This record gives sequence, structure tokens and C-alpha cells, in this order.
Amino acid sequence: MNRRLFFVGDIHGEFREMIWRATQQYGLRGADLVVLGDFGIGFDGRLKYDYGRAVKKMEEHDIEVFSIRGNHDDPKFFKDDPEMKTLLEETYPKIHFLADHRVYKIGGKDIYTIGGGGSTDIKFRTPGKTWWEGEYIEEKPVKELPGRVDIIISHEAPLTFEPVISRFEETPEEQYQKILAGRKYLETVLKEVRCEEWYYGHYHQHYSGSYGEVLYKGLAISEFYEERIWKD
Repeated sequence: MNRRLFFVGDIHGEFREMIWRATQQYGLRGADLVVLGDFGIGFDGRLKYDYGRAVKKMEEHDIEVFSIRGNHDDPKFFKDDPEMKTLLEETYPKIHFLADHRVYKIGGKDIYTIGGGGSTDIKFRTPGKTWWEGEYIEEKPVKELPGRVDIIISHEAPLTFEPVISRFEETPEEQYQKILAGRKYLETVLKEVRCEEWYYGHYHQHYSGSYGEVLYKGLAISEFYEERIWKD
């Protein structure tokens, strides 16, 4: 029997709160939680402490956590580096940091991952501490994309999904152009890879709609959404 599959909007380091909500507020058991970027890893050393306080509940309720990278995550934790992967598996055995452009089987679904995004508030961030050079979307060549998957997850959204792209006054023009390029690339993926559903975070609001036969949802901060609801 497939596990229950939930997608979760940006948690920004609030790992214990997410687990409390999953186990105590919602009473979930046998569930996979997939965070859509901005997990918050890399900002400080808080995760190790929070994981230690939450892991017992995760084990009791059979909860596994997965995350793609957002623009508020240190990219090094999401690389296919053997040493880093071993360290993370030993330190956080029930958290799985997913590499970009991979197909993972989670909750019985084939899920394609596209992490990364651009920070609109880059002027107020510190390189190497609250902003990382590798935050942007990795653009995999079209010929290397999968032909079909069940679900695509990303941090940012394709250009035709909500919200309409706009430039904030504090965002430098160069940064805006990088953000625009990332959303255009996701638009290419949308047209090249067949899927049934697409989930994303980043924008801190809930969005829902369709593009052709693709159903999409953008999740607000810490919002939970169960995948099976689409079929109800």
C-alpha cells in the first residue's frame, strides 16, 4: 500500500513546528512530507537540535521528510557528493535532501525535482551565510529531460503559472533578469515533460489552476497539501 503523500510550502527553518503539525495537529501516520524548497538548511546550526527533539515523534508516526532546495538553502546540502550524502544520512536519517533534476519514487509517485530560485531581497543578504552563489535554477538541456513523470516539483514556478512576475523596487535589474530566466526555463520544462501535477512554493501564497492537462498548486508558507485530494 502506498504511503500518504503531502507537499509542504516553505518552512524557513521551522522543522519542529512542521513535525508537530504533522503528528499532533493532523495525526498523520505512514506519511511522506515533501518540502518545496526554503527548508532553511545552512542559515544556522539549529536543525541538528530540532531534529533531535522531533525524531522520536517521526519514528512513532512513521514520518519521512524530503526537500528540494530553495533560494534560502545552502546548495551544498543538495549536491550528489558522496561524503556529504553519507554525513547527512548519518545525521538526519529521516530527512532526505533531494538533488536537482532527478526522478524520485516518493509515496508511490515518480517525482521530478527542480530546486533553486532567485532572491528578490539579494541586496539585504550576506554571501555564504544568508545567500549563496549557487541559488539559481540549474538549466538541464532539453534532450536530457525525462519524457514523462507523475509529478514535477520546483521552488519557483513556470512563467505562465501564478503569480505574474514583477520586479520589486529593491531587486537589482540583473537579479530580476536571472529570476525571469529561471521562470522561462521552467516554462520550457512544462512544455517538454509530460506530467499530471506540478507543485511549487517560494511565493508564500496559495495558488491553484491548470495548464492544459497539468494541475498546479503553489503552496503558502508551511501549508500542507495531500496529493490524493486531486482525485477526490
